[in-house]
Amino acid sequence: MALTCRFLGFSRPALAAAADYLIQRYRHAAAADMSRAIVVLPGRRAARRLLEVLVQATCEQGLALTPPTLVTVGRLPEQLYQAQRPFADPLTQQLVWAHVLRNADRRQLAQMAAAPPGADDLAGWLDLAQHLGRLHVELAADLLDFRDVARRGRELEAFDEHDRWAALRQLQEAYLSRLDALQLWDVQTARLVAIQQRECRTDREIIVLGAVDMPRSLRQMLEQVAAQVEILIHAPVEWAERFDGDGCLIPAAWEAASIGLDADQVHVVAGPADAADAIARRLAEWGGRYRADEISIGLADEKMAGRVRRQLDACGIAARSAVGTAVVETAPYRLLAAVEACLHSDRYAELAALVRHPDVSAWIDAGGVAADWLERLDQFFGRHLPARLDGDLLEPGIGDSAVRQVQARVESLLLRFRGPPRPWPDWNDAIRQTLVELYAGRRWDREREADRVYLEVFDQIRQALTCVELIPADLAPAITAETAIRLTLRQLDTANVSSRFDPEAIELLGWLELPLDDAPALMVCSLCEGVVPSSVNADAFLPNALRSQLGVRDNARRYARDAYALSVLAATHRPLELIVTRHNDAGDPLLPSRLLFATEPAEIARRARRFFATPPARHELPPLAGRMTMPAADAGLVTPRPRSLDEPIRELSVTAFRDYLACPYRFYLRRVLRLRACDDAAEELDGGAFGSLIHEVLRQFGNGSAAESSDVEQIRADLHQRLEQCAKDQFGRHAMASVRVQLEQIRLRLDAFADVQAQRTAAGWKIESTEGAQQDHTDATLQVDGRPLVLRGRIDRIDVHRQTGQRAILDYKSSDSARTPEQFHQRGGEWIDLQLPLYRHLARSLGIDGPLQLGYVLLPKDPTQVEFRMAEWSESDLAAADEVARQVVRSIWQEVFWPPTDPPPDFSDDLAAICQDGVFERKLAVDDRGAAPAE
Repeated sequence: MALTCRFLGFSRPALAAAADYLIQRYRHAAAADMSRAIVVLPGRRAARRLLEVLVQATCEQGLALTPPTLVTVGRLPEQLYQAQRPFADPLTQQLVWAHVLRNADRRQLAQMAAAPPGADDLAGWLDLAQHLGRLHVELAADLLDFRDVARRGRELEAFDEHDRWAALRQLQEAYLSRLDALQLWDVQTARLVAIQQRECRTDREIIVLGAVDMPRSLRQMLEQVAAQVEILIHAPVEWAERFDGDGCLIPAAWEAASIGLDADQVHVVAGPADAADAIARRLAEWGGRYRADEISIGLADEKMAGRVRRQLDACGIAARSAVGTAVVETAPYRLLAAVEACLHSDRYAELAALVRHPDVSAWIDAGGVAADWLERLDQFFGRHLPARLDGDLLEPGIGDSAVRQVQARVESLLLRFRGPPRPWPDWNDAIRQTLVELYAGRRWDREREADRVYLEVFDQIRQALTCVELIPADLAPAITAETAIRLTLRQLDTANVSSRFDPEAIELLGWLELPLDDAPALMVCSLCEGVVPSSVNADAFLPNALRSQLGVRDNARRYARDAYALSVLAATHRPLELIVTRHNDAGDPLLPSRLLFATEPAEIARRARRFFATPPARHELPPLAGRMTMPAADAGLVTPRPRSLDEPIRELSVTAFRDYLACPYRFYLRRVLRLRACDDAAEELDGGAFGSLIHEVLRQFGNGSAAESSDVEQIRADLHQRLEQCAKDQFGRHAMASVRVQLEQIRLRLDAFADVQAQRTAAGWKIESTEGAQQDHTDATLQVDGRPLVLRGRIDRIDVHRQTGQRAILDYKSSDSARTPEQFHQRGGEWIDLQLPLYRHLARSLGIDGPLQLGYVLLPKDPTQVEFRMAEWSESDLAAADEVARQVVRSIWQEVFWPPTDPPPDFSDDLAAICQDGVFERKLAVDDRGAAPAE
């Protein structure tokens, strides 16, 4: 029996028209009793909104409403038949598929996966099971099984997959047999049996709205109760030839259908950022004619949601996503994921990520650990770069006590997860206890949005754990805790936390929700080919040609669905604005949707010329109008001005002069405020730490007996021994792999140093003093305009020639390139570093008078360039350097620390955020002349 179809036309939005029809049909006296009706809609949002429309309409008419049962298309079948067995939940189905796959003949398995997972890789088997399960569901929805694919695929010329689908059918039969043994039913199979046995019946009336692409299984179930079914089609009756007898789209009829768009409704922008900006500007141009609840923003590409929300928030416009917040982005999910990562790997990186989780940080703070534990942990990592946080580096008297406390506290959290594999449900208590330990002491207020999100996520985690506990005992695998957490979280990977309703917020909707949206004003973003309409061509199991042959959803059905959706939007929304982007975030070009060319040939040409024309030159955009305004020009993010010093600087290190000459402001940040970057982002020794390790090895060498030797092998052996001991002291037993590579690089440089050191000793030079033989700092006085400034520094090495008594001050240089002292200290004839010249003053304070050689021991990455390199400055050059030093001191005493040097000097990335390096139109606290900005 054919279904009854009723066309609603386009005079009213679909939900309003449907509400009018329902009220008219079920109105009796002063009541609208719809209790006998089941209303079927594509999604939950449409169902919720229809109920709101019904309540409003009946209130306006003074009717008492008894609402209908509202269900989604996916849940309607179970309203039409009586299941004979309990259904297997999705997790149990997946485990059954995994069981079947793991026990399959290897030849069968090879037909599905070229490289099957390992025997113990449960997650891998579940991934494969999930894929097979999706195939099973999709085909069953259109009354097919894997055997049908093998049989009907032969009708295609290039089909060579018969053996594969025959093997898949055997796996499918094993899956169904396994469920039978468990006395459970696969829901897809239950529906097929209900259709075959003609078991579908109902004593209620079924009204279907907006379901224009129903699967064949549902259509056949409805045909069995056709006398009680009515299909509402949101389209004019003139379009009847585009729909079949079940109210579904006829793909061939939509291929040539024209979509009634105006060219002015389509806006082409450069990229995603421009698309978000265009949305805000279109809203501003509407000038407040629409309330927030009268505007919807459709996102063909739902990945744009975050960008659009941020843009609207910056413009003072509230927006909410109908989809809500992904559970994977919430704190409880991320907490459990971080715990799993720590259990999976004992690397420092995973532990550092866990303790930085805000809820874990608060829990550590509550455990009596030193308040600055995170800074000390970062400092510990910066010095030792441990691959793991354990071993000799944490021994009392060696490691930082706060670091030991953090490690012990985290281990107490993880201890309940340690141990051999157990049945999956047995790990549930450990997961619950972890959440209780971190969150039980917090006071929750469901009226606070942040708390509401937490509480909803806790409920979803509880439901996931309950599903695990319902796994049949002989299906529950024995797994480690990390695998249990990972598999439990997998159930939540596509889950969302609903957004709280806000009548003052504009809703962001997905593309498939738009045909039933009843907001008068609509914008649709990212209407690009491949997104709308979407296409499936390269599916490994069901390519498009095979889909078409089987009659399952193919590209033609997708096109028809999206063409109908855009036709509805064009007919029912004024204003309607469509935004197309020319490229994505990566800069890859995008094409406008072919739906935009569903028009007359002459108009196609005009649109093509417009869409593909060279974009106009970009000009300054006008500010947004009315209540919707761009962010304030002064966002409060300014580079702060130096403050006056409480007392003058009386001492400087010899290396500080280089900082001042490079940038007075950054000198102030580093040397006056003593700001230092501290994090755990390092993946290897940075240049400073690499050089410091070389310096320490050479310092110890200079104080040892091998320093007197001219035997290369003796020097080399001494250096190797000292490097190994220094590395053990600094990095312990668990140095990162990258650090071990760097240690070998240092070894190569030291080997080359042994050669040149032996030659220098043979030439009569002797190490007279090294840094370790001096005080921590060597002090000297520099007189500037009659006032003393204390110079401080450490001289790496002082050599003396045995015959001549000539002395040489040497500095070890381990930078990658082998630059001369002149290249390090001068640029374009100007002094940029004063370290070696100022060492002369430190040497005099040590009682060393007379002429001095100044030079470097170059230790670059190319071992062939390792050498002793002396500077060739004259006395007048050195006098000029002293005068530059005095001028630096005068400027410092005058507190000339402003403005920041632009462009920034090399190696100043640690201060980039404060100085706003690279920030467009950065704003200084005062102008570049040091004066306060004009009002």
